[in-house]
Amino acid sequence: MLREITPNVISAGTTQEAMKLLKGSYDFTSVLIEFPSAQQDISKLLYYIEKTNSYVFSAAVLLLSDTAHIDADCEYLGGVAVDVLMLPSIVGVMANRIRNAENLIGSVSFNEFAEMLKALPANIFLKDETGRYVFSSQTWHHLNTDGDPDWTIRGKTDLEIRKDKENAKLAMLADMEIIRSGKGTSYIIEENDGKQEFLQLIKEPLFYPDGRVKGIIALINDVTEQELMRRALHERSIHDQLTGLYNRSYLDEYISGLKDQKAYPVSIISADCDNLKIINDTYGHMIGDEYIRMCVSVMRAALPEESSIFRMGGDEFIAFVPGTSSEQAEQFIANAKQNAGSYRIRDNTLSISMGFATAEDANSSIVDCIKRSDVDMYQDKLRHKRAQGDPSPR
Repeated sequence: MLREITPNVISAGTTQEAMKLLKGSYDFTSVLIEFPSAQQDISKLLYYIEKTNSYVFSAAVLLLSDTAHIDADCEYLGGVAVDVLMLPSIVGVMANRIRNAENLIGSVSFNEFAEMLKALPANIFLKDETGRYVFSSQTWHHLNTDGDPDWTIRGKTDLEIRKDKENAKLAMLADMEIIRSGKGTSYIIEENDGKQEFLQLIKEPLFYPDGRVKGIIALINDVTEQELMRRALHERSIHDQLTGLYNRSYLDEYISGLKDQKAYPVSIISADCDNLKIINDTYGHMIGDEYIRMCVSVMRAALPEESSIFRMGGDEFIAFVPGTSSEQAEQFIANAKQNAGSYRIRDNTLSISMGFATAEDANSSIVDCIKRSDVDMYQDKLRHKRAQGDPSPR
């Protein structure tokens, strides 16, 4: 009868014969055991099948029974034994149930899949359409589990379990946008729970057949090392190596960010080291570099900590001083000039020409303010030159 149902059947009379046949076969899809309760060493056979088949998951083991043996045979269900076929039975029904059992080879139980996901360094999780967790392959230290060994993430929201409530709110907002739009997202968050971590979250929607979003599947990667390296490289790219100030290439990015800040009024101060050419020609460029660094020290000491100073090239600098009026900018310049007199390099007193302009609000043109600040600085330089008997601004 079995050969009528499934043509590729190999029969074995005893448990030992079955184990020998299975040992030489690496493509069996199912094993049918007749009246297991009446067989000797049947537990050994089931254990052997579970441990030695070539599939990642258990092969389909079916039990053949009848009304006289069914109670005893059902004791062997579970583990690799997935179904019981009752004798006598309709051939078509038995064939269908065998095929269904064989299809289990290409499937995986939720628990089996969850255990495999735990082996990955990344965290994979599922949420329902309300933003509540259905599953998470890992529980990380930035979650508040209260040390409860029976704690579960299932049914909870980010706001309920995350220690960082601001990041929790951002996560929930991102989830609701995915549910609303049906479009995935990717972003990086920073966690500081005893140590600095950067986590990349990749979220994609899951859909019902009718197109409605039924939930979210997401991946969390720890990208701390990559993010710290990226930030370090970015910092190097926007800073001047000689002075440690911002460089000219970062100026446009900084200016564009002023629109998003409550920084106004912003005073822009232009500065230029006086007599640098003389210093370089007399003492060499290494002394000239030290002269430039002295100018930077004077500016940093005179300006508020929240100021941003840029080296525009050579001995030219621009400082942005947020929340500063014209009167305050004038006082900062006066302080810097007074402090410069305390610095000397060889027989030369440090001298800086400075000028400023103030952008009163976000509607002010920063470019125009920089131009006016430069003009004011060159006027100051010209006054210095004339005081030394040199009518040229350089």
